[in-house]
Amino acid sequence: MNTERQPQFRPTKSPEEQPISDDILTIPNVITAVGGMLSLYGINNADSLKGMAALVAGELSDKLDGSLANALNQRSKLGIKLDPIRDKIVGAAALLKLSQEDPTSKAMVATIAGLESTKAIATAVAECKHKQLPGEREPLRPTQAGRVSSALLAATTTLLIIGKSAESLGHQKAAKTLKGLGKLSFAGYLPAAGVAAGQYVKRARDLMDSNQK
Repeated sequence: MNTERQPQFRPTKSPEEQPISDDILTIPNVITAVGGMLSLYGINNADSLKGMAALVAGELSDKLDGSLANALNQRSKLGIKLDPIRDKIVGAAALLKLSQEDPTSKAMVATIAGLESTKAIATAVAECKHKQLPGEREPLRPTQAGRVSSALLAATTTLLIIGKSAESLGHQKAAKTLKGLGKLSFAGYLPAAGVAAGQYVKRARDLMDSNQK
């Protein structure tokens, strides 16, 4: 009696299960660095079409590097740290640009700055305490809420900056639409960033308690 051999199903490893290397020069890391430079150039030159294109390209590349790292199995310790550092530098530059060019956005900028500062300080404390734990451990990663809030922050600042530039170039209808989308994105950012800040503070507190035991 002939029996057909059934193909064995091998589940694809999730990103958290994939090995993390010590490599520095990887395709995702290069994209992160180049994308960050494009975003910074775009923020500083957003009053031109070239600058707006650079800003959009830079922000889109920020969404590509993580997917490529998983697809190419090129997740690295540097990449895990480089991406949030890139986000913080670009985010700070974008907030500075908004506060300088749009006085009405100062309350929003202050709110974002407060939430992002809380996340950054809690993460720095957690990283410090994490290194003091015995044995080799996996690097700390952003939570899902942290990733979502970072994406919504990038969308908020990009839309508002380009909207302001479109307004200065005389494209009033496009400017109104872009600003409206930016405010909608900000409304989504607030709860996500609040949850992420709470998670990072709790993680830092838990690691501090672990070190004291």
